[in-house]
Amino acid sequence: MRFHLGEEIIHAIASPAGSRRGCMGQRRVQSGLPLLLFAMLLASAFTPTLGVAMQNSGDNPTGISFTDVANVSGLEEINPGPLFNWASYGPGVAWGDYDGDGDLDLYITARHDHQGLEIKRSFAEGVNDSIIEAAIAENDSGETFLLENRGGQFVDISESAGVKLLDSTAIGATWADYDNDGDVDLYISNYGVSHWDGTNDTGGEPNIMFANNGNGTFTDVTNLTNLGNPGHSTGGLFADYDHDGDLDIYSLNAGIYDEENYVVRSETNILYRNEGDSDGDGVPEFSDQTVEAGRVSGQDLSSPLDFIPESSEEYSAENRGQASSSGPIMASNLLESGSAGTGVSWAGLWFDYNQDGWSDLFIASDFGISPLYKNQKDGTFKLVTDEAGLNFHGTGMGAHSADIDGDGDFDLCQTNFGPNYIWFNQDGDNFEMFADTDVSQDDNKKIGVNWDCHFFDYDLDGDFDLFMSSGRINVFISTQENALYNNDGNGVFTDVTLDVGLGGHYKSMGASVVDFDGDGDVDILVANADGPLQLYENNAAQVTANHWLKVELQGVLSNSHGIGQLVEVELASGKVLRQQTYAGSGYLGSGDPTVHFGLGNESAVKEVRVHWSTGHVQVLENVSADGTISILEEAPPEINDFPMMMALVTILVLAAILFYIFGNSVMYNLLGMKMKDDIPKSQLEE
Repeated sequence: MRFHLGEEIIHAIASPAGSRRGCMGQRRVQSGLPLLLFAMLLASAFTPTLGVAMQNSGDNPTGISFTDVANVSGLEEINPGPLFNWASYGPGVAWGDYDGDGDLDLYITARHDHQGLEIKRSFAEGVNDSIIEAAIAENDSGETFLLENRGGQFVDISESAGVKLLDSTAIGATWADYDNDGDVDLYISNYGVSHWDGTNDTGGEPNIMFANNGNGTFTDVTNLTNLGNPGHSTGGLFADYDHDGDLDIYSLNAGIYDEENYVVRSETNILYRNEGDSDGDGVPEFSDQTVEAGRVSGQDLSSPLDFIPESSEEYSAENRGQASSSGPIMASNLLESGSAGTGVSWAGLWFDYNQDGWSDLFIASDFGISPLYKNQKDGTFKLVTDEAGLNFHGTGMGAHSADIDGDGDFDLCQTNFGPNYIWFNQDGDNFEMFADTDVSQDDNKKIGVNWDCHFFDYDLDGDFDLFMSSGRINVFISTQENALYNNDGNGVFTDVTLDVGLGGHYKSMGASVVDFDGDGDVDILVANADGPLQLYENNAAQVTANHWLKVELQGVLSNSHGIGQLVEVELASGKVLRQQTYAGSGYLGSGDPTVHFGLGNESAVKEVRVHWSTGHVQVLENVSADGTISILEEAPPEINDFPMMMALVTILVLAAILFYIFGNSVMYNLLGMKMKDDIPKSQLEE
């Protein structure tokens, strides 16, 4: 299955037998609302696909394949909670080298029924309510795991490390060095449960900040840091948005979606600024800057939004036949929120969309428009969703960014309940979105739900490919395969999912792409709601002649792991590859801040350039391929240029002469015209 850059993006369908097919006639979308309504009217059991000539490649000439090694690595035994077909929002995954030994360890978050609805519907009518309530209570939480990587074998050290959470509703986790001491700490995002009694929210759980003690153990410093976001939280995104050298946090909240009563209650997200150790207790404190920074969040609604099919104009549903006696095939809600977002946030991304060296903020919002906030470089943000061309209604689940067309700026993907979006960045000024809006409908199919999207170079050929995880969101939706698209470097993406061994029909939630075994190619970890963890080992470094390079940053004036910095690799051919470093991105996934580049057939790199947050660009020349380089931030050069000093002295001397000539009695404007004579000396001095 293929799509061409600049013509169309994401949408494809599968036949009832499972073979994928597509329809011609793609065109650029002019309005986001019709696209969303179109998505809600479709009935399709499809994988998220990208397509004009939608067909599988049919062969695998490269020999690249992914092998699930969860059963031999110890991951298959990890059980973060009860299995659910559609009701779980977790588990999530977070990679980080917590012990500093050079390999990536893993934190797995909980799996639980966020509302109890799937459990409730598993009982026959007439069963005593107390039995149902007991079953719901038993399954409304799960547990978390910290797994140490010991040569590709993952060993549970949760208890000894002090980060084991039982009866947990944590679904998001992010590794980041919040205190700038050189080791990564762990931020846990707790969703809670979707309990809302009509007046008061009783379902939120505070987030947790675990500080790494540097000896294999962690300490809960939530209260000391003020980072206990009490909402229904889904993830923490770290960046140094104010360029003061430490990491700040944007904490996402999804609010409550009552799937039984069709009630949505949104919650504001929270921007926490790192104030450093202001009180001398050895622990940095964070302040809530959400309002002061210019409302860097969705709407903070004081009352719930009710979606009643019979009367509310804000509810939109199409009954295309009965999937079961309990309801229609699908129903979707549309929140008219405007370009500031909805306050129902599943994912987000700090990225420099306008290439000014400062991290901007994109938020994937459910039930409406996903906002973009431009960093004003003074601690505040400006809402630029409309002017950037991103004002399309959607049901945002996941988000990621990469320069997929090689034009020097960062493009965006957003997964949705229905067609997914890719926006192509037009030189940092605005985005253009392309979508397939001419796909035939079939009442025997059901809407697809796509969670994570992630750009990475799976075949090491120097172009960014695209992975998407998929899964059900309610009883009326079918499962779909995850999807991998190969970028051939000429603007064509081809679906290679089945060719490389990534097929399957689990409900995949959290996902992340990293080189977990250190062999030079990028592997995929998928956490499923209705099945075991899957760790797909990539063999591209072994079966191709392509080269690679990994770049690890060590900040000195910038934050310790160089989060948010731009890394450029220039090849001998003149091709330039670009990536940013992240701490938190996508849907319930957190990866390695080390950036990974596929180099194709080039065995050396002409230049590696790091754009630090200080404004300094550090350059390394003639770097060998097939290894990891660690770059220690160098100090910006001192101003010690003699011609520049002489120019400055000359300007000061001229200014003094002009003041002496004119300053005693005459005032001139900037055009040199005399404005006033006989000005008193005292007034001039003032």
